[in-house]
Amino acid sequence: MKLNAFEKIIRKVVREEIDYALRREIALLKEELNSQPTQRVIETKQDPIYDVNPQEAEDFRAKLKEQMPPPNFNTGNNTLNSLLSETALAPTAEQTFAANDPVNQLINKDYSQLMNAIDKKKDYRP
Repeated sequence: MKLNAFEKIIRKVVREEIDYALRREIALLKEELNSQPTQRVIETKQDPIYDVNPQEAEDFRAKLKEQMPPPNFNTGNNTLNSLLSETALAPTAEQTFAANDPVNQLINKDYSQLMNAIDKKKDYRP
């Protein structure tokens, strides 16, 4: 028997064995998935992140700023040091944007009705 013919036979047998093993594993995985109960994620409108009083949050930030030492950058480059210091002392996003800013209103808009409509359309089967 020639080497090429032997090689082809081995390749064919290996392919068949791999195909058989993959089909068996896929069937086991499908059976496992079908046996598990489906889990759904339910969103609630009350999120503890947004239940914080703004005055309490501002007081907490002020206490943190008092406790933190001022940033000290010593890179050896005066220009880089000044840029890093300026960036560290920059105002936060909440301080920069006003509450009536259109971008802020768009970001903080309640999209729950839109998401419910999308979910209903996704589950709809004619």
